[in-house]
Amino acid sequence: MHWRRKRNETDFAKEIYEGRRWLWWDQAKRDVLYAVRVLSRNPGFTLVAVLSLALGIGANALVFSVVNALVLRPLPVADPDRVVFVEPLGGTTQSFPNYKDLRDRNQAFAGLIGYRMSPMELDSGAGASRIWGYLATGNYFDVLGVAPAMGRFFHQDEDLRPGASPYAVLSYTGWQMRFGADPAIVGKVIRINRLPYTVLGVAPPAFHGAELFFWPDVWVPMMMQAQIEAGNPWLDNRATANVWIAGRLKPGVSPARATANLNAIAAELGRQYPWPNEGLRFNLAKPGLIGDAGGRPVRAFTLGLLALAALVLLAACANLASLLMARASDRQREIAIRLSIGASRGRVVRQMLTETLVLSIAGGAAGIWLATLLSRLLSQWHAPFDFPVQFNVSADWRVLGFGLAASILAGAIFGSAPAWRASRTDANAILKGAQTGGGRTRLAFRDVLVVLQVMLCFVLVSGCLVSLRGLQQALAMDLGFRPRGVAVAGFELGLAGYNEEQGRSFQRRAWEAVDQLPGVQSAAWSNSVPLSIDQSRTAIYPEDQPNPRAADGTNAIFYQVSPGFLKTMGIDLLAGRDFGWHDDRSSPPVAIVNLAFAKHVLHTDRPLGKHFRNGPKGPLTEVIGMVQDGKYESLTESRLPVMFKAILQSYNNTTTLVVRSSLPEARMVRQMRQAIARLDPNLPLYGAGSLEQMLGFAFFPSRAAALVLSAFGLLAIMLAVTGIHGLVSYAVARRVREIGIRMAIGARPLQVLRLVLGRVMLLLAAGSALGLVLAMAAGHVLASVVYQASPRDPLALAAVLAAILLLGLLSSWAPARRALRIQPVMALRHE
Repeated sequence: MHWRRKRNETDFAKEIYEGRRWLWWDQAKRDVLYAVRVLSRNPGFTLVAVLSLALGIGANALVFSVVNALVLRPLPVADPDRVVFVEPLGGTTQSFPNYKDLRDRNQAFAGLIGYRMSPMELDSGAGASRIWGYLATGNYFDVLGVAPAMGRFFHQDEDLRPGASPYAVLSYTGWQMRFGADPAIVGKVIRINRLPYTVLGVAPPAFHGAELFFWPDVWVPMMMQAQIEAGNPWLDNRATANVWIAGRLKPGVSPARATANLNAIAAELGRQYPWPNEGLRFNLAKPGLIGDAGGRPVRAFTLGLLALAALVLLAACANLASLLMARASDRQREIAIRLSIGASRGRVVRQMLTETLVLSIAGGAAGIWLATLLSRLLSQWHAPFDFPVQFNVSADWRVLGFGLAASILAGAIFGSAPAWRASRTDANAILKGAQTGGGRTRLAFRDVLVVLQVMLCFVLVSGCLVSLRGLQQALAMDLGFRPRGVAVAGFELGLAGYNEEQGRSFQRRAWEAVDQLPGVQSAAWSNSVPLSIDQSRTAIYPEDQPNPRAADGTNAIFYQVSPGFLKTMGIDLLAGRDFGWHDDRSSPPVAIVNLAFAKHVLHTDRPLGKHFRNGPKGPLTEVIGMVQDGKYESLTESRLPVMFKAILQSYNNTTTLVVRSSLPEARMVRQMRQAIARLDPNLPLYGAGSLEQMLGFAFFPSRAAALVLSAFGLLAIMLAVTGIHGLVSYAVARRVREIGIRMAIGARPLQVLRLVLGRVMLLLAAGSALGLVLAMAAGHVLASVVYQASPRDPLALAAVLAAILLLGLLSSWAPARRALRIQPVMALRHE
């Protein structure tokens, strides 16, 4: 009996719980359906609110997609949390002999891999073309834990002897684009650098290697380096640091313990091989962005963009709150009736919040859809230079969750104040015909929202104009050379199978062929040009150091150039002479240095006749000329030591022809192509175009930042215009009777305009002042993103202030004109 009574009580409690749960669900469903009906009867309000939120949440979701792709999303490998990037302090690469010592001596890693990006010449059957791929150690795929999509990968036992592993693994994208997704590609022989390679397999679609930004076409075993980079063997050279290193930590081994183990090995290498390992130390970093060298600036940039996107979302939410306040004022009679027939204030708040959440979810869905569309386009975008820079920023569950959370939080936080204020409506006063919507407190809250919108708009628009001004100044800055009127074309003779003697002969014949073209003023060739992707450094030791150590050297950028290069590039010779055709292998080594090299390496302002060494035991090189300083690796660099070496004395198969002419660059490039094709019709050219186009790599960060900031500024302007327009429209609608009375007793149009616009201009001024302070306080962040951007640029700030005031007047003009057309008789009958 006791057991039966207890069971009945349990069943009764369960029935009560089920009934309450069903009642709650039924009420929530009714609230949502009613909210949808109410919003559908006001399509103008609904459209503006949803569009505002869609822009704000879409911008945040898109930026979060980039942050997710570059910072949050792990590498698509097995157990990615155990994979780390091994970087030497002060650099990113290490020599291959050092890599082998670290791989074989360490006790902290389950495996260490070495890899390097490298250009290659691929003949896929439709003609030769230049591609980019990886030279990777045989354990590369095994350590990362990647499974092939087709075939198999190469392994460590297939990568032991130089030149003995002519195998290739295609990336999924390379397989599709280069070979038309041939299902029988595995086992076929392809030609890389005109040599046969057997295709072992195809990588999975999501895997693009150990670096996120670089999407290769192919992986080739590291032991094929001499064939891939013909004429430049370095696998046995401990002084040539060309290899990136990554590894997988053993289970239970912490990063600190692994770092200590690597540094113990580095100390041994420093004792065994003082040159160049003296002082060698290592650090571990997150993989995917070339360690901390690329990771730190990328993370700072993306998080800065996320902060700017948050300002856009805040402006959108302020706009939404302003619209909800106006709408709540217009619904005072409806709310008063609901309160008078027994609805609780909590019930009114819940209904208003439900409507706000329906709006926010609709806006969030539209924003996520917009962000997904743009992220797909961004994932398909290719950088405008000869380098496979690409990112997979497609939306995943993190982006969808972020967008949904942002939508709900925006609706809950910025809809709660209007809902609570609406619930405090005086039902008796409203039903008697009194107006309570124009109260000082309610209007002051809307004023705060408008000031907030204007302040955020000022910050974002100032960022836009300042970045554009910075980009304009960067484009006009002195680079140390004059790129206008110069055409370039590059080719890799080593990839085409030329040995040194054949390559020297071809370079001279190619120069003679283009030098004789109509319109050519001067021509030359080099291994690279300033501000291009391919830059080289070497350690320099002055002759007054009798027994230099490895740590005593100074890193300097160097170029190997032919006679006439300085003239063709527009580099001013300040002292000494240019290279001549007699500066060849039979003459003593000579070089031309820049001012920074003379001051910081040779410690003199008159370097002519001074000598230095490449490496502590290299031959003495005499300085025969000095040129002005310039920009070489990036626009943001300080004055770097640079030297130019005679390419006739030190051969390099990487060749860049530079031609200054009076013809348009496009026409000059066509003629260069034809001239080189007559010498070797199978030699593929790369980077053929104007020198200004090649500089797109250096200007890309500033242009990208200016574009993104301009988009944020445009969004802020749109939100501010709608917010100000809504404020003035609301003010005019609430003061129709007052305006009619003033006009009836003789108020002039100018006085009416002052009444309508005076408070708006005051709010604009207050928001602009606060925005100016905030923009200047955050100016150092902007200056770090866009080179040459000055946050205290008076012209830019004055332009922003003028733009804000003009936008405020334009957005207020239509409501102000409606105020002027108010008929006093009709106004006196209002309400």
